[in-house]
Amino acid sequence: MNRRKIIIPVIAGIAVLCWYIVRFDGDPKPIAPLLVAPLHEAPMWQPQPALLQNIDEPTAIYVVPAALPGSDGLFDALRLDVNRGVRSSARIRFGPNTPFIPFDSAEVTGIPAIEFHGLMLQRPTFHLFVFPGPGGPGFHVVNSATGVMHVVVKTGDSARTLLTRSVINSSRMPEMASLLWVDRSRRLAAFLWQGSDSWTLYLFSLV
Repeated sequence: MNRRKIIIPVIAGIAVLCWYIVRFDGDPKPIAPLLVAPLHEAPMWQPQPALLQNIDEPTAIYVVPAALPGSDGLFDALRLDVNRGVRSSARIRFGPNTPFIPFDSAEVTGIPAIEFHGLMLQRPTFHLFVFPGPGGPGFHVVNSATGVMHVVVKTGDSARTLLTRSVINSSRMPEMASLLWVDRSRRLAAFLWQGSDSWTLYLFSLV
């Protein structure tokens, strides 16, 4: 009996310790992608690159790494042929009164969407201070997800999975949503993944 009283708290302590220490964020697993393009022009330490389309080139997209324009007002860009995957360098000007249209955030359009299959909990986490704003030591709540994230596109009553990620004790669901994009015509969906050395673009057909 005494042994059981000792074992139960030990098991509970190990479970709580794993809840705070053991974490796993798997790599994306695309399903029938139109294109997978490593973006060596956009190192992982740079902010997320911008995605644009030229209204006169429906079969190409332009990737603009986060950088300032040159003295001529043009941005260095990578042109990707959607059908053949051919890459070429370009210098473009985008904004009002130009033919370049940025992709829309999926957080705004809802296309594509993220569905989570698994267990979602809220984990109390200790902090020494809160920034910005006043406040000393205390606790805040962090979402903890264990299961599989599905990037899906819905048409009527049917849904198609574009990409999955397996996670354990992950708090990166909001970040995942911020990496999803869709073109203005709703024909292409894009997912930008920040890898170990550079960004990678996953492109999917919605047609």
